[in-house]
Amino acid sequence: MRKIALGLILILSLLQTGCWDAREIDELAFVLSIGLDKTDYGFKVTAQIASPETYSKTPSGSGLTQKNKPFWIVTSTGKTIFEAIRNMASISSRHIFWSHIKVIVISEQLASSNTLEIFDFFSRNPELRLRTLIAVTPEDAGKVLDMVPVMEKDPAIYLEKVIKNKNLTGKSYDIMLKDFLEDYLDPYVGPVTSRIIIDKSKSEPILKTSGAYVFDHNKVSTVLSEEQTRGLLWIKNKMNASIMVVNCPYDDMPIALEIKNSKSSIKSYLDGEVPHFSINLKVDATITEQSCLTNFNDIGKLNKLEESLEKSICKDIQSTILTAKDIQIDFPGLSFTLHRQHRKEWNQISSKWDQLFKDSKVNIAAKVTIHHVSLAKPLEPIKIQK
Repeated sequence: MRKIALGLILILSLLQTGCWDAREIDELAFVLSIGLDKTDYGFKVTAQIASPETYSKTPSGSGLTQKNKPFWIVTSTGKTIFEAIRNMASISSRHIFWSHIKVIVISEQLASSNTLEIFDFFSRNPELRLRTLIAVTPEDAGKVLDMVPVMEKDPAIYLEKVIKNKNLTGKSYDIMLKDFLEDYLDPYVGPVTSRIIIDKSKSEPILKTSGAYVFDHNKVSTVLSEEQTRGLLWIKNKMNASIMVVNCPYDDMPIALEIKNSKSSIKSYLDGEVPHFSINLKVDATITEQSCLTNFNDIGKLNKLEESLEKSICKDIQSTILTAKDIQIDFPGLSFTLHRQHRKEWNQISSKWDQLFKDSKVNIAAKVTIHHVSLAKPLEPIKIQK
């Protein structure tokens, strides 16, 4: 019994050793976003780090100023990303901690050269969340992170929210690291990322999302316009809660419609080796603003408006497909459909996909139903008697 008791004590003592590699919170620097830029000799890494003082519940000081931001910016360089990050240790008293990162911003200059090393590093980093958002900017990525937004405490939260708000405008794209890596590793698909720009048209420059970037293998290939991006959103079922503005079929005045529900389905078949695709959409929408005098309680006139929206949707998607064929990059992901629906034939033609995609035939159709038409008749124009 004594031997058994001693054995149990030994086992329990081993189980009570605690977390040998634990790190105290006051020893960590929480990175909220990271910017990557190209240099003549390697990489410049900019980390936006949460300031412990201004993020505490009882911050000292009289209030926020430019010198007392709720974040601070650390920049370092190196021949590799990992070396640049390790070089941050020379100017940071805390260990860089990545688990709270929200957005990775890459400069277009860097993304246009080679991104293999970038995504190799981030896929190996065990601290990094795969739900982190990826974005590319034509600006210096470090400058994007250092811009102080008006409505949020720091650029990371602001960027995360405006990227995710793509549904409300239907003019930009969002993608998480895990989904980007999945497309990035697929030899037949071109990954797409958010596009962040600095809008300098206002008195105070602001950050905004506009369009998207398409990657070809290891680098950025093409910038998508807002209309081409919207066509991709239709295909990817990401247009719910967005708006569309179409002209009234009777007097060409603008009408705003909110997309309440959108569902696309893609079917494929092969004619020899030529792929054929049918993209069909079912869309439910409501009229949110009407500047024309047409009474859409008339079912015939409502059908005409539905047809106008259907044509606009098909035009968006057609523009996206033509762009994809022109650059010979299947960023809409039609290879997924063909592979899933015709596995045996796909194995025989996949090696020639680039050319087959360019030669493919794509038919597009949309069925729109507009609900909740106002029961009130549009106001008649006021006649002024002379």
